[in-house]
Order: sequence, then C-alpha cells, then structure tokens
Amino acid sequence: MEKNTRKMSGRLRSFLFFFTAPTLALYAVFYIWPFVYAFYLSLFRWKGYSLNNMQYAGFFNFQKLLGDGLVWIGLKNNLFFLVWSTLIIFCFSLLFAVCLTRIKRIRSPNFYRIIYFFPNVLSIIVVGVLWMFIYNPSFGLLNGILRALGLNSLIGDWLGDKNIVMSALVAPQAWMYIGFYMVLFIAAIQNVPEEYYESAVIDGAGQIRQFVSITMPLIWGTLRTAFVFFVVNAFARTFALVYVVTEGGPNHASELMTTYLYNQAFKYSNFGYGSAIGVFLFAVVGVISLIVLRVTQREAIEY
Repeated sequence: MEKNTRKMSGRLRSFLFFFTAPTLALYAVFYIWPFVYAFYLSLFRWKGYSLNNMQYAGFFNFQKLLGDGLVWIGLKNNLFFLVWSTLIIFCFSLLFAVCLTRIKRIRSPNFYRIIYFFPNVLSIIVVGVLWMFIYNPSFGLLNGILRALGLNSLIGDWLGDKNIVMSALVAPQAWMYIGFYMVLFIAAIQNVPEEYYESAVIDGAGQIRQFVSITMPLIWGTLRTAFVFFVVNAFARTFALVYVVTEGGPNHASELMTTYLYNQAFKYSNFGYGSAIGVFLFAVVGVISLIVLRVTQREAIEY
C-alpha cells in the first residue's frame, strides 16, 4: 500500500512538472530575466546603441538617482496617486458593490454593473484622450458646465495649472477603475452566506451594522488583494494616462517615476540610468506592498 502511494505521488509530481514547466520557463524568460538584466544594466553607462559601448559605472547611477530632484518629485506624485486614487476608488467601488448586492430595492442591478464596469473596458489611451477634451480650457465639457451654471470663478486650466493638475489626473483614473474593483467586491460579497445577514436582521442590525460586522470581516482577504492592486496601479498603470494627457507637465508638476524613466531611457538614451530608476521603483513597490500586507494582516474567518 505504501509503495503504491509513493508511486502515485511520483506520477503526480511528474504530471505537475510536465504541465507547469513550460509556463514557468516562459515566466522566467519574459518576467524574471528582464528584472535581473535591468539591475545589470543599471551598473553601466549605456546609450543603447551597441553592447560594445557599455561603460561599467558601479553604483554611480544609484548615487545620481538619490540626488536627482525629479526622481523624488516623481515618487511624491506616485504616492499622491496611491493615497487619493486608492481612497476614492476603494470607497466608491465598495459603496456601489454593497448597494448592488445588499439593497434589494435597486432594480436591474446588472445594468448598473455594466455601466460602471464599461470604462475599464476602454483602452487607457482612449480614456486619456477623452479626458483631455473634457479638461480643455476653451471648449472642454467641464468648463462648459461651469459656465452654464454661472460658476465662472471655478473655471480653470485643469491640465496647465501645476497646482491642480495632479488632482485633475486622479479623476480619470478613478473613473476607469471603480467598475473593476466594484465587480471584484461584488463577487466577494455574494460568497458570504445569506444566513449571516438574516440573523443580523432578526437581531435588529441595520445596513451599516451589517456592513461593519459581517461584510467587511468576511471579505477582508479580497480587500487585502485589492490594496496590493492599488499599489501596483499607482506606480505602474498610471504611466500611460499621465504620458498621454500631460507628458509629466506642466514643468514636471505631474512627473512620475515611470514617465521620468521612459524619458531618460528612450528619449535621452540613458539606458543605464533609466534601468537604475526602474530598479529603485521595483524596490519601492515591493516595500510598500509588504507594508500593506503586514498592516492589513488578520486572522482568516472561515464560513
């Protein structure tokens, strides 16, 4: 019996290895190796033209990075996205998810799910161009609405004013991603046994009490995953939106670490320095993700 068990276990390991090895190999080649090679390039001065022109610089690029004010402006702006985008997206997506699952008076909830999720289907380039027209100071929709309401004092150059450009860029990102996280939270809430809510109603608990005592604790694992997504989005997926809409302007007011990395590597051909920024960005995202997971760690509740 024991011999047959070992034989079956060996066959299972061989089966798993046979089917996972190609995927792991592709993951290593296209995901892990670029990270390793980026760190290697960060140790060189290289214009990207020929491998023969690479000049070893040690940690010079990292020393330069620490004294580069634009890197810290980019980090500050990424953290701005992390805080405000996370706050807005999290609150609204969770609110919509709870409303569409727990409030029975809402008719055709699937219609609202499609409407809210639709912006996430659009290309981020399309979203950026769309909001450029909305924010246009001359014929944009936003200023047009403010004029129609007689609020001329609020009219502004939303993408040209360094004091408000970052706040203006949070809106399209939130508009695009609220639907995605809403669907994620809806799936988690629907997995919560209905008996818990029925017992809470019998005990006299209202919607807010049910949300705090039942919904939040039982979907906490999904919320933790969403928090990590928020971190990645704030540092990685903001690049295309910002580069299309403002290219980091005006006067670097909306510069991100990723836009600065792109300019250094592909516009100015400083691939070594750009790789150093990428390594630094990877370290920052990793540290923040670990902090988020540590802070949000709770004992799992089984149901």
